[in-house]
Amino acid sequence: MARNSFNLLRHIAAILVVYGHAYPLSGNGTIDKIQEISRGVFPSAQIGVFIFFSISGYLIAISLERSSSYINFLWKRFLRIMPGLAVCLIFIMLIIGPISTVLSTAAYFSSPQTYAFLKALKIFPDYPNYLPGVFETLPVQLVNGSLWTLAYEVTLYVILMTLHIAFGKRTKSAVLVMIILLWSSFFVWHGPVTSWNQPLRIIHLNLGELINFGLYFFIGSASFYFRNILKFKSYYMLAGLGILMFVYWLSSTMNFIPLSSIVWIRYMLLPYIIFYIALQFDTHELMDGIGDLSYGIYIYSFPIQQFLQLKLGAYHFSSEIMFLIALLVIVPVAVFSWRWVENPALQYKMSVK
Repeated sequence: MARNSFNLLRHIAAILVVYGHAYPLSGNGTIDKIQEISRGVFPSAQIGVFIFFSISGYLIAISLERSSSYINFLWKRFLRIMPGLAVCLIFIMLIIGPISTVLSTAAYFSSPQTYAFLKALKIFPDYPNYLPGVFETLPVQLVNGSLWTLAYEVTLYVILMTLHIAFGKRTKSAVLVMIILLWSSFFVWHGPVTSWNQPLRIIHLNLGELINFGLYFFIGSASFYFRNILKFKSYYMLAGLGILMFVYWLSSTMNFIPLSSIVWIRYMLLPYIIFYIALQFDTHELMDGIGDLSYGIYIYSFPIQQFLQLKLGAYHFSSEIMFLIALLVIVPVAVFSWRWVENPALQYKMSVK
């Protein structure tokens, strides 16, 4: 793959998630400044996750095409997710938990709930997101509120692989049909797609969220499969932004055009902006020495932010200050995760062929 800016964009996405979470976790409201300015259309944490899914769709399609077998593909996905996640959960249980709980050390480690926390390794719901006596006095009591998206990520990996198994060289056509079907769901459902709250059987995922994330993921995959047809040009991007701003203005001044219509445009425009930046600019020299810290930032940020809220005092600092303080702690932990856990694990990606 040609040199690009995917790594930089993943880091920006992870930081957006940290920023977006800083508001509800600090007890200063749930709406961040970017979300406030955009009248709720662009929540920072949500946009960060959408960037992750868009880029993931592109890179996973590449991995699927280049893997020596489907087993090798799944093995590489396992190595990218599970070692880092396992160490993160153990770190939370053994380090953050004991120094955050209101219980005695003996009571904490004798509680079955402490070890039940490791059930999050199965990724799919339901698993406990609490530790005994931990974060109980904070505005949000969850220990790690970022992990829930991993189940959707893994599900989309499997769906794309299934399409590849079923359609082979016609996978790109199947991906295009998938996008049309998912996007068409907006025209048969009157209301936000995320209001489909009934969990799917077996995997227990929210159908609305699966469609929501799936659109970004498969648009990302299509951007790879149709890379020789798609043209990522600045004037196309600016035209798209112009349309977005025009619809935003119309929805602000005319009641018959709902603000939610911007969400429909966002599914197409956001990935286009992402891939325009990723494929037009080369930031390898900037990012090569850093590595890929984005996953570590994502999975460690929430519990670290919670811990800092506990020790520094919820409501005592602005969300922006807590965001900056949290980054100073999260980034070194993410560096450790990448250099000593994630990257070493990836050295074994060809051990299963």
